[in-house]
Amino acid sequence: MIVKVISNKENRDITLNKLYPVLIKKEDEIRIVDDFGGLSIYELADFQIYKENISSYIKDMNSLVYELVDYPTFLENYYNDDKKARNDVEKSRSNIFEEDLNEDELIELITSEVYSSDEKIIFIEVIENKINDKSVKVLAKYFQNNHNIEPEMLLPICKLLSKYQNQEVYDLFLSFISDDTINNDAMQNIIIEYFNNYN
Repeated sequence: MIVKVISNKENRDITLNKLYPVLIKKEDEIRIVDDFGGLSIYELADFQIYKENISSYIKDMNSLVYELVDYPTFLENYYNDDKKARNDVEKSRSNIFEEDLNEDELIELITSEVYSSDEKIIFIEVIENKINDKSVKVLAKYFQNNHNIEPEMLLPICKLLSKYQNQEVYDLFLSFISDDTINNDAMQNIIIEYFNNYN
């Protein structure tokens, strides 16, 4: 289940029109990872349901809990900074985006200004099995024209686009190499291999 922010009367850490995966829903409250990065409780009144897919949630009395975080000690573990609980939250967010959003919606989020680079990395990873040539060209052009790409996004972008041989990706990788954008070996290897195998 994904919700979209329609109001923020309390001035909390959410952004209008932005999408958030719901990990837990209980009556009129939901738990989401907000812009501050914490798993927090919000009133459902500030959101509209964007996707109502609940096939991966466990129904319990009056609550819905995403299956990966449906264990009795989850919340306590999470707030005690337990690594597994934190990973379960990250994996749940990825899964929900992958289950609920199609390729066009994911492209829109990757090219939107309202999401952080961490969020965009999730979108880049989940679009991998849905993307087609047309969208690859759209993304390559977008990153070619966007000169302020966060450094941590570069490797996921290269991994995703290197599977496609087309002029747009070729030009993007060429610009990465000529602008000295590449600052790590993994990226360099991906791009060199891309050029070596390009035909």
